[in-house]
Amino acid sequence: MNRRRFGWAALVILTTIAGVLTVARVAAQTRDGNASPRSIPRSDIPVRIAALLDSIVPAELTATGTPGAAIAIVVGDQIVYAKGFGVASLETGLPVTPDMLFRIASTTKMLTSAAVLAASAQGFVALDSPAAAALPGLAPSIGRLTLRDLLRHRAGLREGSSYYGPHDESALLEFVRSWSDTLLFTEPGDVYSYSNLGYSLAGAVLARASRRTYAEAMRDLVFVPLGMHRSTLRPAEAMTFPLAQGHDSGDSGRVAVVRPFSNDVRYWPAGSVFTSANDFARFLIALLNHGQLGGIQALPRNVVDTLLAQQTDVPGYPPSERAGYAFGLVVRELRGVRMYQHGGTRIGFGSLVRLIPDHDIGIVILANRTNGLLLNTLERATALLVPGQDSSQPPPVAEPLSVADARAAAGHYVNTPGEMELELVAKDGTLILRNPQSRHPEVTVTKTSDGRYRAGNQTFALVSGKRERNRYLFIAGHALRKR
Repeated sequence: MNRRRFGWAALVILTTIAGVLTVARVAAQTRDGNASPRSIPRSDIPVRIAALLDSIVPAELTATGTPGAAIAIVVGDQIVYAKGFGVASLETGLPVTPDMLFRIASTTKMLTSAAVLAASAQGFVALDSPAAAALPGLAPSIGRLTLRDLLRHRAGLREGSSYYGPHDESALLEFVRSWSDTLLFTEPGDVYSYSNLGYSLAGAVLARASRRTYAEAMRDLVFVPLGMHRSTLRPAEAMTFPLAQGHDSGDSGRVAVVRPFSNDVRYWPAGSVFTSANDFARFLIALLNHGQLGGIQALPRNVVDTLLAQQTDVPGYPPSERAGYAFGLVVRELRGVRMYQHGGTRIGFGSLVRLIPDHDIGIVILANRTNGLLLNTLERATALLVPGQDSSQPPPVAEPLSVADARAAAGHYVNTPGEMELELVAKDGTLILRNPQSRHPEVTVTKTSDGRYRAGNQTFALVSGKRERNRYLFIAGHALRKR
């Protein structure tokens, strides 16, 4: 499995990869009838969270067909809850533990960002210098891209993904040096558009500048300082620890262990870290405490503060959420609270991470099934831990789409030719979204009162770039440029 077609099912997957999590509006009271969390002393949180998760996680594993999961909850500078549920493999029945390794997919991006920022603090790289300054041999337009734009998804690079490929770690540098200028679908800095390729290039620059492989740089700059002793990029190292096996339903519909184990060095920086719930929780503790962990300054304070600083707005969300992107983290306002989060999906695994600094809360959920995302667990845990605030907005309503609006929107929109292309067609006074790769190749478009558009079960936005001549269809975290 190298690439997913850009059909409607793939759009849902890409939405999750981009960290755009479907969030239920939770009232001030948790659904299990507990009192408002304002009344919960911090000392009572471990008991309350254990009672909640022990009652809901097994049910969600069953409902989603996920064999197992590991969950950790951080409050302040402590892991207050860490537990495994289900099994690491349907074949062996080995129970999951919070120290067991999972492949975390795109939540890797916040760790790659932390390593780049740590390297910058040590003088190895500069966020706003051209990539070619540290990594010669790149195509001219690729070499002019900066680490800042790569890490905040404003480099103008197409999307790309692969789950099977070379294993030799030198392949990462060879990969990015093989790119041509045609991998840019628009001008750097013009618009936010999620790109795994951007993180591949950032990881390659990190490796070259620090005179290490990417895996070694991650170990030295992030894992070792934070005491994440089991975390690694290398499958041959991960398999020496208790390791959850990836599962997928495939074409048969029966959930089974994924064989062979997926691996492609070229995309390691975008989504291939192996870590445990307990290890990842240490990273979240450092983020909540300006880099301190166990009384030690494990990461420089400026690295953590920069990591959490919003770098760009992200279109396509409800305006009330004020969505943006920091470095490897989506930033949104949910239920009146500012939250940082990211989701990750890859073949065999899924992960969710949420950080709520104003309440000193961190949540890690790792699962061992393709697209295994325990969204109900994430929301119920958040509702228990964060003071109840109901800032829900009335749902947007449909508005008339004028003939003039339809004609102005009509056009061919492209990110990755042949894979991520959509067309808006003005037809008989209506607007049609055409996607030949979808099971529903033509869907009627409606406009909503919050300025967005809806086609079937997908919502998208039409936005302008910084350069007014550029128009984009923004969907599932990705910008497609009007041709």
